[in-house]
Amino acid sequence: MSDIFNEVDEELRRDRTHELFIKYRPLIIGVIVVIVGGVSGYQTWNWWVAKRQNAAATTYNKAVQALNAGEMEKAQAAFADFAKNAPRGYAFLATMQQAAAKQQAGHSADAAKLYMQASQKVEDPLFKDLAVIKAVLASMDQLSLADLDARLAPLAGPGRAFRFTARELLAAKAMEDGDIKRARDDYTYLSLALDAPAGARQRAEHALALLGPAPVAKRAQTEPQSEKTGAAAGQSQGEDKT
Repeated sequence: MSDIFNEVDEELRRDRTHELFIKYRPLIIGVIVVIVGGVSGYQTWNWWVAKRQNAAATTYNKAVQALNAGEMEKAQAAFADFAKNAPRGYAFLATMQQAAAKQQAGHSADAAKLYMQASQKVEDPLFKDLAVIKAVLASMDQLSLADLDARLAPLAGPGRAFRFTARELLAAKAMEDGDIKRARDDYTYLSLALDAPAGARQRAEHALALLGPAPVAKRAQTEPQSEKTGAAAGQSQGEDKT
């Protein structure tokens, strides 16, 4: 008898399962389609990204080879064309290389502009600040101290990777422009900064030696009024005793 009951139970379970499948079949199929589609889409995306990165690397390397071969015009054109549609990281590198080629060719102003453009194509503060530093170095002679302040003051803040380089460039420009106080203040900061590179501290010390000591405030030519009054009173008393 137990076998009969078991068979009946199994039949009922199969019927119930079939009914549930029929009822929820559209939902089950939809979930399966979403899962399969998601996996397929993810794999397709990875394939496309990898293909694009490989193509970008190949194009970038060809431009670098032209630059290393001394074909400046060809390299500049290749980097400029590549940077237009390259992935963000490669666009930054291509623009930096284009700027370097311009600088090697003696076009410092154009190089500085390209370095500044490169700084806008990357989010990482380290690479952004590097591009700005290179832009300043490429056009140092054409920039005033105020121009350098506008570009380098943010880079000289705490925690910035090139803060000591920025401060040293500002100090050098201040010294060149005759702003001795500003130069002395910046070089003093560099010479005392324990976390500054050894080379920067040594250069700061040499610059301070050239600048000489800070001028000492002149002493008053006349004595304080209280001292004058005391002296006059003493002289008066001496005369009275006489």
